[in-house]
Amino acid sequence: FFFKQKTAYEILSGLVGSEMCIRDSYGDPKYWDKRYKEQENTTFDWLEDYQSLKTLIKDLVKPENKILVIGCGNAEFSENMYDDGFQNLDNIDISSVVIEQMKSRNSKRKTMKYVVMDACNMAYKDNTYDLAIDKSTIDALLCGEHSFYKVAEMIKETQRVLKPGGCYMAISYGKPENRLFHFQRAHLGFDIVQYSVAPEGEENKDDNS
Repeated sequence: FFFKQKTAYEILSGLVGSEMCIRDSYGDPKYWDKRYKEQENTTFDWLEDYQSLKTLIKDLVKPENKILVIGCGNAEFSENMYDDGFQNLDNIDISSVVIEQMKSRNSKRKTMKYVVMDACNMAYKDNTYDLAIDKSTIDALLCGEHSFYKVAEMIKETQRVLKPGGCYMAISYGKPENRLFHFQRAHLGFDIVQYSVAPEGEENKDDNS
């Protein structure tokens, strides 16, 4: 299944019901630089943490596989992945402020990289990664100017840097009807599996489509 085509995982959190952008500035790098300066020495994991997603991740890749985290921010997600054995891990973010913070914080995690990079224009070579993880970066872009264009560029770039059979895991608060079509454009080659993360106490669901 995974070796025939690339696969997009659209993981929709049942904990967030709103489709509205809280801030139009979520698509602006200057907003994030200011925010991370003000929140230095803090962490924040958008939507889901590694603990809630590690079973899915372990089903998709092995520890030796190469993983890209798109829009890493100051989350502990990548740190927890690294400590769980996934140490071939690259993180990108458009904010130079948070990248410097994360480099400093993770200086002892020798093989984990943090790089300032625009997800819509990546510097990586084609066919580099086995798994790309987008944890609400799509939501941030959809709150900015030229949102559909930027999302299309990010997904196209992610498909380019993924190896054949590689997976794009997108964790989003958006409803399926407002997200999935971004992955179904004619120039993309994704098989799509939708997986809903239910509120605590309820069972998770997947929907192969």
